[in-house]
Amino acid sequence: MSYRFVHSIKYLIRPIHRFLVVVGFFFTLIPVALAQRVPVQTGRGGMERIDQQEGARRLDAFRQQRLQGDYVFEFQLEHKPRRARTVRYQGIMWGSWNEQGAVTRFKIFANEAGRAENQALVELLVQNGPEPRAWIRRDPDAAMELVAGEAMFKPILPELVYSVFDLQMPFIYWKNFIYEGPSLIGMSRVGQNFLMLPPQGSQSAAQGIHGVRVALDDTYNALWRVEMVDADDNVRSRFAVESFKKVQQQYIVKKITLAEYPSKDRTTFEVMDASVGLELDAALFQLPAESPQHPAPGQSTR
Repeated sequence: MSYRFVHSIKYLIRPIHRFLVVVGFFFTLIPVALAQRVPVQTGRGGMERIDQQEGARRLDAFRQQRLQGDYVFEFQLEHKPRRARTVRYQGIMWGSWNEQGAVTRFKIFANEAGRAENQALVELLVQNGPEPRAWIRRDPDAAMELVAGEAMFKPILPELVYSVFDLQMPFIYWKNFIYEGPSLIGMSRVGQNFLMLPPQGSQSAAQGIHGVRVALDDTYNALWRVEMVDADDNVRSRFAVESFKKVQQQYIVKKITLAEYPSKDRTTFEVMDASVGLELDAALFQLPAESPQHPAPGQSTR
């Protein structure tokens, strides 16, 4: 781990007895979805169907996954348009958990120089869980603004595929789903596939999202693939885990790619430096005060 990375996080860490793990391949973009702890085997790895009840149990267990302690990651975003030059961004993210679920703060920089000078192009605070919310600002002197409506589905930056919806992954908590059965993922892994169905009247349904297909590893209940589909089952985007790594008894993701269709533009997220098992200052994750923009209780923003 570089001296610069240690220096960038140490003022956020409270003095505690802790373990500090350095993992250059660590990625938990959406902590509840990707923080793969040592799993309990759920199946025998064969092409066996499970029933709806077992499917609900596995989804519930998946929602409970999380890392031990808080974390800080430095990452690189590499956007690869099909017919244009590759664009790269630098970033840093801080993650924790509260009573609502995972909470993450992101800063994205144009380049390494911007990272060194702390001149972020965009900053986000993302609350995951059954009632997800997100705030954004592009001016460091401005207040964080709630992201709502169609803005949830817009790219965070013009040259990226990722949107706030992709960061929140609210479909993980959608109650209604169709179990679609097992299938091969890649050459050797078996995934159990669930089509998560958006709530009626939700922003997701209004955007034409018929469902989100989630593939969980049949043996370890780890996330492998996410596909957003329309009413004709055409894939609108595909989120794919490219590799895992086991570090300090926790399963982590080394690299992921999000592809958009039909353009086939892709954005790859890769962590370059990381620390986990931390206790970060809670003020870093303080959610903005309620505002008139905030949805009324019971109104779905997903």
